[in-house]
Amino acid sequence: MSSTPILQCQDWASIRITPSSSSQHPLDSPQFFIPPSILPHLEQASKHLHASQTVAVPTETVYGLAASSLDPEACQRIYKIKNRPSDNPLIIHVSSLDMLRRVLPPGYVFSPLYLALLSAFWPGPLSLLFPSFAPPPPPAPQTNAIRMPSHPLALALIAHSNLPLSAPSANSSGRPSPTRAEHVFNDLNGAQGLGCIIDGGDCGVGVESTVVNGLEWKQGGGGRVDILRPGGLGVEEIQRIVDQVDGQEGKTEILVHGKPWRKATLPEPPKSVLPLGTLADKIVLPPSTPGMKYRHYSPRVPVFLVKPSNTFPRPSGVSTETPSHPLFVLQQIAQRISPKGAKKRVGILHFEDSLFITQLLSLPRDVELIPVSLGPSAATAAQRLFAGMLTLESVPSPSSASDEKGGVDAIIIEGCSDEGLGLAVMERVGKAVGGGGVLGDVAKDDGKVVGSGNTFWVDVGET
Repeated sequence: MSSTPILQCQDWASIRITPSSSSQHPLDSPQFFIPPSILPHLEQASKHLHASQTVAVPTETVYGLAASSLDPEACQRIYKIKNRPSDNPLIIHVSSLDMLRRVLPPGYVFSPLYLALLSAFWPGPLSLLFPSFAPPPPPAPQTNAIRMPSHPLALALIAHSNLPLSAPSANSSGRPSPTRAEHVFNDLNGAQGLGCIIDGGDCGVGVESTVVNGLEWKQGGGGRVDILRPGGLGVEEIQRIVDQVDGQEGKTEILVHGKPWRKATLPEPPKSVLPLGTLADKIVLPPSTPGMKYRHYSPRVPVFLVKPSNTFPRPSGVSTETPSHPLFVLQQIAQRISPKGAKKRVGILHFEDSLFITQLLSLPRDVELIPVSLGPSAATAAQRLFAGMLTLESVPSPSSASDEKGGVDAIIIEGCSDEGLGLAVMERVGKAVGGGGVLGDVAKDDGKVVGSGNTFWVDVGET
């Protein structure tokens, strides 16, 4: 198996993008200046794309496994390389509105809402649902999610190749998304059909794009906008633009996964089914966008979520007499990893100034802790979440013995409020919980459950 070449493009900040000047919209046909240090790499990547190959490319969200959206053979390579379920759709990436029009039905006219959203957030981590230019037979989705990435390397590659690119995250299906070129290499190196990996450093946002279905918005009110996948753009920002276009608040219903959105309310996992009462009321429809159906973001080891009391209220099933302090929760997790055996290593992804990790580190314990900071906010947590999981599952063993496996035995992730980017972070943590295996309810005391599944509420002594 030959090694996949990595093309170093760390000088991507020198790419210059000039908005359109003689057209109706600045994104219609922007011009690109690609410096000599990068141009040969993009030419090489473009050749792979035109030869029905795939290319791993950085975006502002995560690294994408890109192939020509106009080439069915190339798109099938994406599914094969990732071992991706065939009904999990791909998001199309464009570099201009002119290119966007190439993948829309002839004569399609942008709604005032879509024009406002793309003017406000493109290029950026927002995918919009559009009618498909070549829809498959029903009940398959008749739409495509499309976005314009903001990373200059991704934009320059799309423009230079003159191809709209389908690009899901560049990792094996179900694994944490890659935010560095090394993550892609460690996972997909040597995959047949992967032409090269473009190294543009760390991704700035760190979680995938927000996917919005605004096709049911109605001018004058009475319609709805559905956030199909929370991501790198907060729901609050979407609502702000919707209200601006409507001229007042509340004229359009904002949904998340098809359910009314309320701030700081994490939605239940989405379900896509036909209305009851139809002849096919038990048929599950294919997902219209990625992230709606399958388990994602799972490391090779069990993942646990802790909800500290200074952010999350005490659950109704946990009495004040039920042990729930940090050390007790850590001991419960350690017992679930392996009731007996050698000293356990547990990685903890925590926020700065975390009372949970501060208290744990100050107490005697028989578990080795490897803390990794998520930073001070949901935005920094989004940047560091996937990289933190991938780092912890492969952190070197303290022993130099070659036959001893590296990595931690489990990963604990500290939860956060789901406001802003916190919604995207918590949704991805929720899908990662379990990791190497969901282990069931734990820590019952007089019938009260402290932890359910792999999620624990923890009393840090401050509310």
